[in-house]
Amino acid sequence: MIRRNRVRIDMTPMVDVAFLLLIFFMTTTQFKPPVQVAIELPLSRSEIHVPETGTIFLTLNRTGQLFISGENQADVQELAPDNMLQALVQWRERNPGSVVVVKGDRDAPFGAMSDLMDTLAKSRTLRFNLMTDLRREGNEPGPGGARSREGGR
Repeated sequence: MIRRNRVRIDMTPMVDVAFLLLIFFMTTTQFKPPVQVAIELPLSRSEIHVPETGTIFLTLNRTGQLFISGENQADVQELAPDNMLQALVQWRERNPGSVVVVKGDRDAPFGAMSDLMDTLAKSRTLRFNLMTDLRREGNEPGPGGARSREGGR
């Protein structure tokens, strides 16, 4: 009768490699920076992506307050209605080739959005992008054109 020796595979190096990979990915991952102004974007079917550099963000929240920020969105500045035009012109002079992106809350007052559009026209910013969330199957609008509150959030 021939006895066979069992082969033992040492799993320690594989566990070490797994933990090294885990540490590597945890230290190199870039997390999304905290949002300075919380808004809910309207839904659309457009899949056009916003450029990552050379952008000026105009954010309109649900109470009608307007904020302006650069591409990193860390230097958020609130704009008063009376100096909105002056601030927009200054930001455009600092970044002449920048793309203006309007992020408006879906529940923002129509009058505030209309004033913003008028200010953009006065500052000769005739081309700008409206940022929206991509409409998916679970967040389709409900009856009457309004989005259902219970599903898709």
